[in-house]
Amino acid sequence: EHTMRIKLADVGIHFTASTRRPWQLRKPVILGLHGGPGIDGSQLRYFLEPQQEWSTVVVPDQRGHGRSDRSTPAYWNLAQWAEDVRQFIETLGLQDVVLVGTSFGGFVVQRFLASYPGVTRGGVIVGSSPRRASKKEIVERYRDLGGDEAARVMERTLTDPSPESEEEWARVCAPFSRLRPPDDVLARIVRERVNTPEVNEHFMATFADLDLRADLAAIRDPMLVLVGAKDPLTPPDAAAEIQKHSGAAVTFQLIKGASHQVLWDQPTRSDQLLREFASS
Repeated sequence: EHTMRIKLADVGIHFTASTRRPWQLRKPVILGLHGGPGIDGSQLRYFLEPQQEWSTVVVPDQRGHGRSDRSTPAYWNLAQWAEDVRQFIETLGLQDVVLVGTSFGGFVVQRFLASYPGVTRGGVIVGSSPRRASKKEIVERYRDLGGDEAARVMERTLTDPSPESEEEWARVCAPFSRLRPPDDVLARIVRERVNTPEVNEHFMATFADLDLRADLAAIRDPMLVLVGAKDPLTPPDAAAEIQKHSGAAVTFQLIKGASHQVLWDQPTRSDQLLREFASS
């Protein structure tokens, strides 16, 4: 894994590039956009290791995250994060790019594909949707998984976003984001990752108003949508709205035996679907 840093117009971006087939560095490039917001790309780098067998995996810490420059809250929005991706691809001269956005990264992918058609081969959206599910729906799904305490913490996170509520969510609710237990590597990654809760608090303040359906109507590049059948944060019906509102070809896959972290819970099935999409 190569760790590098690149300067965009106004911000420095930390990223990694990895492949197990160095003679195929550009066929294709999986450009991973991490979830959050407020966490770095280390977890996604680990989840995308299987794809190193047949692609070059590039994962930046998005603006405001991890080891990239913080910038300022005025630039912590989907339009800017999507523009950063465009600059990142152009500056590095990346070709044959397939975007893979998990959770929050899936919002960035949707905004990017709507704003910059034809720049990439398409986008994979994992555990994401064009809008936030209703607060009641999310809270009740957490109650089913973790009882009243998980429901209370999730409701507080949605109603009163703050570093304190985010910390409590990470302790109580985050474990329900996956069905497969973490191994020692993932546990260490979660323990040592760089968190920027101020970015999460800023984004969550307007999260209820998120609506990307108009963006989807403008998209012409193909998309693959993966959602876990047991995902409490992104109910499958909400993820399926990507297919309903898109102007492009969309393949929707409900992944059984998976929660929010589909790539971790079902790595073999995910790799098969990613490989098929990238080669199609």
